[in-house]
Amino acid sequence: MSTRNDTHGDTESAATDESAVVSDATATPAVELVARTRQEESRLAVAMAAGLIERGISPSDIVIATADVDRYEDSLNRAAARYAVTTAIWTPLNLKRTIPYELIDAVLRLLAACEQGPVDIETLTDPLMLGWVPPRGGSEPLAPAAIHEVGRAHAGTAQSIDEWAATIAAAAIERPTKQHWMAYLNWVAAQPDAPTSKDVTDTLKPVLERYDETHLPESPGGKAVSELAETLRGFERTAELVTMSRQRYSRWLAAGRTDKQWSIVRELLESFATAVPGRRELPTAAAIDVKEANDLWALSVPYVITVGLVDGEWPTMTASPVPSAARTVIKTADIAGVRPHTAWTTARDRDQFETACNTATKALVATRHERDADGVEERSSRFLAGVETARVPEEAQNRLMAEPSTLPAPIAAQLPSEVLDE
Repeated sequence: MSTRNDTHGDTESAATDESAVVSDATATPAVELVARTRQEESRLAVAMAAGLIERGISPSDIVIATADVDRYEDSLNRAAARYAVTTAIWTPLNLKRTIPYELIDAVLRLLAACEQGPVDIETLTDPLMLGWVPPRGGSEPLAPAAIHEVGRAHAGTAQSIDEWAATIAAAAIERPTKQHWMAYLNWVAAQPDAPTSKDVTDTLKPVLERYDETHLPESPGGKAVSELAETLRGFERTAELVTMSRQRYSRWLAAGRTDKQWSIVRELLESFATAVPGRRELPTAAAIDVKEANDLWALSVPYVITVGLVDGEWPTMTASPVPSAARTVIKTADIAGVRPHTAWTTARDRDQFETACNTATKALVATRHERDADGVEERSSRFLAGVETARVPEEAQNRLMAEPSTLPAPIAAQLPSEVLDE
């Protein structure tokens, strides 16, 4: 069913062996959608996915693939809202910016400050601002206004925990607020000055457990699904890193490599958070997954919609202080002792595109846009020169965006017979 699109002629002539990604004999049919802008391209991609769902295809059988999720996340989310479908954006977890991690880090920063002497008001209030609640009881987090009230009254002040307790006990604040503050200060004072490895989890795990009980809802409610998902992932990952930190701290203590200090525990937690990549968002059967192509390795998905197939994005533009002419000479000539830098090639992008193509078992949809945000023409990705595609006419594309159930013929032809019979 696939015939080469004539619009690829100029690209094909420039293609090299490096860009010949997928065999023309590929068994998976491929179609091409060409939009005017990135926003319209995102609408086409999501409309295609919505149309498949309307025709009985499960969202879990559809994936939208891209070379760079960041470039498409906003426009795909807007398109998803337009067509009333849910997308699950797979992005690396920025652990240090999640509230559960920030809470544990703030607690450790406070305990480490207590080891050194007086504690300033900012360090003291940070765990409360991030949602600390007493280990026992049904207390709600302290309201930010109640925390700011004490913070403003004692700006620039640094005291020991005992002195802070005396200050709060004498403060003219509401009784429930004072009780929460006193429970907090008593809890801080009760933590060991020289923690053992057991103290690490005995202190930090209850903080996370209470955060779970008081902050993490069973359903998103008014929050975005992606926001809740990131918090849940941050919670799980932080709990894992607390355990990893305890284990490493225990080995260091046993080997005599460190003294018993909260500051060491915090350094270990931070090192793990920096060195160990956060896992990507888990899929949900009710959502259309949006993934970077490198996350498709070894997967099989019936319908793959690839977006952003323009030069400069797929493959990405090579950034190097070495002039392009010099790079060409180095890559093509056999110069003793001189080898091309791997960043100068498109091998990684090519492999990812091939992965996206090979992931599709029923149909591959390739999309691109013709103009960037400034109206500058965008050339088709050279990788498309190696794929036989059926170009969808503009009229059919417009019908698809207006009514997703009117799938273009090349895609409708790939639907299972039981779907077509409905």
